[in-house]
Amino acid sequence: MSDSTRPALPDQRAASNGSRRAHSGPRTAAQIEADLAATRDSLANTVDVLSARVQPKALAGRVSAKAKSFVVNPDGSPRTERLLTIGGGVAGAVGALTLLRYLVRKRG
Repeated sequence: MSDSTRPALPDQRAASNGSRRAHSGPRTAAQIEADLAATRDSLANTVDVLSARVQPKALAGRVSAKAKSFVVNPDGSPRTERLLTIGGGVAGAVGALTLLRYLVRKRG
């Protein structure tokens, strides 16, 4: 991995954006512990956000909202053209399965 595509380490990012002054010499134990604590807090926050995203209840809510927005306008009125398309697809599938069942029974 080249240096231009390699993600910067936390202290490199901080030094590059000016939020932390660059170290002129070796870091002290307290500085290292502070960096570790900040990284640990950031990681814990990331894990919390990811676990909230994948909870079944949250996923179901997002899927439900997306499905509802597909068939209902923002003002609450139904999207007739989409409902007719869905209904036509269901009717076609039922008709095709009924015809297939009829043909299979007729042969046997």
